[in-house]
Order: sequence, then C-alpha cells, then structure tokens
Amino acid sequence: MIIPSITLSRKKIDEVDALDKYESGPLWLIDEDYKNGRELNFKKYDELSGIYELYLDAEISSVDDVADAITGGATMVTVSAMMDREKLRRALFYTESLVLYVRDKSEVADYFFANGGNKVYSDTYLFDDNAVQFTSKLNCDRCNTIIPIGGFDGRRNTEAPSLP
Repeated sequence: MIIPSITLSRKKIDEVDALDKYESGPLWLIDEDYKNGRELNFKKYDELSGIYELYLDAEISSVDDVADAITGGATMVTVSAMMDREKLRRALFYTESLVLYVRDKSEVADYFFANGGNKVYSDTYLFDDNAVQFTSKLNCDRCNTIIPIGGFDGRRNTEAPSLP
C-alpha cells in the first residue's frame, strides 16, 4: 500500500494545497516540531484525525507522550529505537499502536518483536514476514510505502485503502 505523507513544522502543514485534494484514508504525519524538541501538536492531530487515519511520525521516546498522542487522535505512533528497553516495554503494554523507527539499531527491533510489537519503519532494513513494514526508500512487495503527498496518486488522488 502507498501512504501519502505530510510534514508539520511551526504548527503548520507544509503541503496544505496537496492535502486539500486528498479526501480520506491513511495519512503519515511527520511532526518536525516534536522531533526538534517542541511539544506535540494536539490541535493539528485532532483536526486531521477526524478525516484521516493518522500515523504520527514523531519518534517519541516517552511513554507519556505515546499515551498523549494516541489520546490526541493518532491511530499509530512511531517510537524511537533510542527509547530505553523498559520504556519500550511499558509503551507496548499500554498500546499495540506503535511503529518502531529503526535507523541503525536493528537489535532493538528484536526486543520490540519479543515484547509484542509488530510494526516497524525503516529505510535501512527489511524485516521478516511477521512484521508490518513501512518505508520510504526500500523496494519491497509487502511493504507500506510512504511518499510525499504531492507525488501520491492513489487512484484518482483521493483515497488510499485502510491498513489491514
């Protein structure tokens, strides 16, 4: 499946014109504000989650922020591979709606899978058939591909199917 992505920076959506053409379906939201040390953008999450199935790419490393993001409207939330194992285990206990963001620490993915996680985002590694994989750069028949919304053409540029 192809999932369109948008970027949130300075509390504004960078691709607002392209987003206006996308009516419904999953949406990958890259929250650059949070990644740069600012707070979660609850107002935008709430607005977008009323229309889209919101996948929040924020690389969260706090269990409380995971809970807040899910409560704030995100369907799924990316968590950082830098999150310590105890926090990761607690986050997995709280929700199954986690996507582990793996850049270069593939051994963290083993711990994630062993504790009930099954969704990963990586542009570096492909994982086995039990993992639901998201990527923007790897070529994989079973992967969910994240592309900028301006390049999305989900059959008439309006709707992408929901994830299983």
